[in-house]
Amino acid sequence: MPMTTTGIRQRIVTVRRAAPEDKGAVRALFGALHAFNAALEPRFALADGWEQVLARHLVRKEAGGQDVTLLAWDGADPVGLAMVAGHVDSPLFRHRRWAELTALYVVSGVRGAGVADRLLAEARTWAGSSGFGELRLYVTASNQQARHFYAKAGLRPIQEIWTMALDLASGADAPSPDDRDREAA
Repeated sequence: MPMTTTGIRQRIVTVRRAAPEDKGAVRALFGALHAFNAALEPRFALADGWEQVLARHLVRKEAGGQDVTLLAWDGADPVGLAMVAGHVDSPLFRHRRWAELTALYVVSGVRGAGVADRLLAEARTWAGSSGFGELRLYVTASNQQARHFYAKAGLRPIQEIWTMALDLASGADAPSPDDRDREAA
């Protein structure tokens, strides 16, 4: 992947593919992303031992060539992360090949300075050059800032994921505070 740079507050931020020696930076940014997401939705909290699981995942996925991890650097400081995974769905579907932006995170000190735009552009370039005709992602419903960013970047929602907590002890559905709204639907 070609090296790209953009001026950020009198500094140069470089976006490049993560190398094996960058695993500490990837781990730190991935952890920060999920701490942020878990503050919005507790279901996104990482499990105990997630660091080892992530390390094994990265080795396996990068070796397969259908995934990429990108880092943005402000000098020697990692300031952004993007992870993209290639998917090929069942032959049941006409549009089977797509890339998923599985992670996009920028540290708070450089948010709004174009780092997320650069990471998304590099993710899009990787996906297109890898033969994927579409880039998809999941975004937390309450993360309005991310939803606005993605819409401004040209993405659009095509599906929603709805959830219901289940009471596994009794086998019955656990009512949620929003059940009143369900009755209206």
